[in-house]
Amino acid sequence: MKKMLILTGLIFFWVVNGYAGERATAQEVFEMVLKGASVLENLGEEGLVAFNDPKGEFAWKDTYVQVYNCETRRTVGHPNAGYLAFPSDKWWDVQDKKGTYFTRLLCEAAKDPYGGWVEYWWPKVGETDPSRKITFIIQVPGTPYQVSAGIYDDTLSIEELNKLNR
Repeated sequence: MKKMLILTGLIFFWVVNGYAGERATAQEVFEMVLKGASVLENLGEEGLVAFNDPKGEFAWKDTYVQVYNCETRRTVGHPNAGYLAFPSDKWWDVQDKKGTYFTRLLCEAAKDPYGGWVEYWWPKVGETDPSRKITFIIQVPGTPYQVSAGIYDDTLSIEELNKLNR
């Protein structure tokens, strides 16, 4: 019986870590952000619930889609509910590990009709040292919302990435 429990535990560990080890690609990020923007364009505020489910379609592999309202300086859709309660006066002043106000950069990039990619330095889950994170963001037409998702990547240039959305 003990061996069975150990084997079951190892299989569970392998399955969970195997899935958690899957990395999203820049192309997937781009496509999921567009899909999220389409949901909000069609459903408006009612569509926000789709982004708050940590096991929903907008949380996959090692990333997720989130929704901002840059005008009110708030995160309004996120699979970690703690981010939804983040005070707006603090949200705008969040800095990455190099001192960049990346939320401001994200809101600025969203003003481009094609959206844009932003680079900043943020620790991966469970780590303290920053890694390069690249995030795609786009304005949802006819709404106050901006939709984004990001991945950690040290190789892709912002110029290369912006070719995806043109």
